[in-house]
Amino acid sequence: MAKACGTVLRAMRLERGVAQDAFALLAGIDRSYYGKLERGERQPSIAVLLKCATAFAESGAALMAAIERELVAVRRAPNA
Repeated sequence: MAKACGTVLRAMRLERGVAQDAFALLAGIDRSYYGKLERGERQPSIAVLLKCATAFAESGAALMAAIERELVAVRRAPNA
């Protein structure tokens, strides 16, 4: 779950062309903690996911749906 979440957070941030530290500041999250989220080293709380969704100008539901799609893709991938 943490890896899928990190993959989605990184992809969404890069799609918007925002640096990691700038995004963390925008979302109100410590930049080192945010880096750990993107690397899949930490499991985010719902509150943190909602902060990220708001910073991405997305709904929490849209962010969760993207994470769920990533989880499904990882489960279907060979050698996952």
